Amino acid sequence: MNILFCNIAWMKFYNGNPNGTDQPHGGGEYVERTGDAHEKFNFTPTKVKFNEIDPAEEYCVGFVETKSTNGAESNQLNIEKITGNKKDKAVNVVDDVLVIYCALYPFSSTNETYIVGWYNNAEVYRKYQKLEFTDDNGEIVYEQYYNAISKIENCVLLPESARRNQMWRVPRKRKGMSFGFGQANVWFAQGADENPKLQEFLDRIVKQIEEYDGENMVVNNKNT
Repeated sequence: MNILFCNIAWMKFYNGNPNGTDQPHGGGEYVERTGDAHEKFNFTPTKVKFNEIDPAEEYCVGFVETKSTNGAESNQLNIEKITGNKKDKAVNVVDDVLVIYCALYPFSSTNETYIVGWYNNAEVYRKYQKLEFTDDNGEIVYEQYYNAISKIENCVLLPESARRNQMWRVPRKRKGMSFGFGQANVWFAQGADENPKLQEFLDRIVKQIEEYDGENMVVNNKNT
C-alpha cells in the first residue's frame, strides 16, 4: 500500500474558518505569520468538474506545504518516495494513495502529533494543482492550491474529541525513535521491510483506518 503522512495545521473543521472561530494552529511559519492556512479547506466537500463531458463530482482537495527542490522550482512533492520506485521521478501524479493528515496538538506542552483525518484512494501530485472558484459573474473569488484529491466518500475527518487518543498518535523522530516525522511536513514511511517496529505501526494504523466506523466530520462540513 502506498502511504503518505502529511503534517498540517490543527483545526476543528477544516471548513475554511468562515466565522473566525476555527483558527489554525501550528503547521509552520506561514500560519504563525498570517494566522491563515492553505489547508483550511482540506476536508470541505468541493464540486470539481475536470472536463466538459463528465458532470461535477464532490471531492476533498488537500494541501500540504512542501519544500522546494531547488531555488528555481516551485515546491514539489517527491512522489517517487511514496511508491519507492525511482522510475516514478518521471511522472507527475500517483494514484491509489492513502494520505494521512496529521497535526501537532497545540493546546498542550507535550508536543504530540495526532492523525486528524485521511483520504483513501487519493491522487497525489508532484506539483501544486489549482482550482479557481468563481462568482455568478465568472469572476475568480478564490484560488485553492492542492497536491492531493479524493472523492468525498473516501475521506474522513475525525471529530476533534476523538483525535487526541494514543491510538491516533504519530511519532516524530527523536532519541530512541527510528521513524516518524522529521523536519519536513511529509513523511513517506519507507523502510518497513527493514524495520519491524515501523511495519507494526503501519499495519496498526491501516487497520484502524479500515475499521473506523465513528463520526465523520466531512459529512458535517457538507451540511453546513
